[in-house]
Amino acid sequence: MNKTVLKGVSITFSIWLMYFPGSAFALFEDSEARREIIKLREKIQTLEAKLEETKKEIEGYKTGQISLYNQIEELNSELSRFRGFSEEYSRDSGNISEKIEFFEEKILGLNKRLVALEPKTVSLMGQEMLVKDNEKSLYEDASKDLAEGNYDQAVLLFTKFQKKYPKSPLVPFSLHSEGVSYYVLKKHKLAITSLNNLRKNHQSYAKMPEALLTLSAALVETKKTKEAKEILSYIIEKTPSSDAALTAKERLKELSKK
Repeated sequence: MNKTVLKGVSITFSIWLMYFPGSAFALFEDSEARREIIKLREKIQTLEAKLEETKKEIEGYKTGQISLYNQIEELNSELSRFRGFSEEYSRDSGNISEKIEFFEEKILGLNKRLVALEPKTVSLMGQEMLVKDNEKSLYEDASKDLAEGNYDQAVLLFTKFQKKYPKSPLVPFSLHSEGVSYYVLKKHKLAITSLNNLRKNHQSYAKMPEALLTLSAALVETKKTKEAKEILSYIIEKTPSSDAALTAKERLKELSKK
């Protein structure tokens, strides 16, 4: 936001009040009062433009919240001055008051949206992560579909989540769930793609051994037994005391018999 414009408006307004304090308002002629009201409307139009800029910045959510808070505070400050100004005039004050109310409603809406954009702490599999409300909501919707057996819908939502929030800490969880959903749907090649993506880009994922078990199973289904064995051996080597390692040993024995 161009703070110079708002600052200029404030200075101009302050100087104007300095020369026309208190009872001086009553000395204005009608034409002069109308001119001042026109000036006020121009200032409000300037605020309208700045408010629109703020809305666009919130939509992008790229520069952080501090600047948004500052911009809203500046708008609030200017509106306070305009509110006092309009109260000094009885003529045409109704229209001015409506404009001020409009700005107040807009600023209230912006504040609510800022609250929604603030990251929230989410605990998942023993990990605490900061995510935004919309981000959390989409992931939960996808997880709900998975839990209820709506695998096709779950896959769509998990894929949408990854595209919309590629840097979210929930992406590895989403990839794992997506891979499981594809596997249940017997779309084994797609399951392999999702789980290989998880393995390649999120090596610190807490449930990696379990995800690799699903990956090895999908590889078996696509006749890639050698690769499946390698995955199982990797699980045993890296997490020898885990439940996944015990399962991997059993599966490896079964595959060796074939």
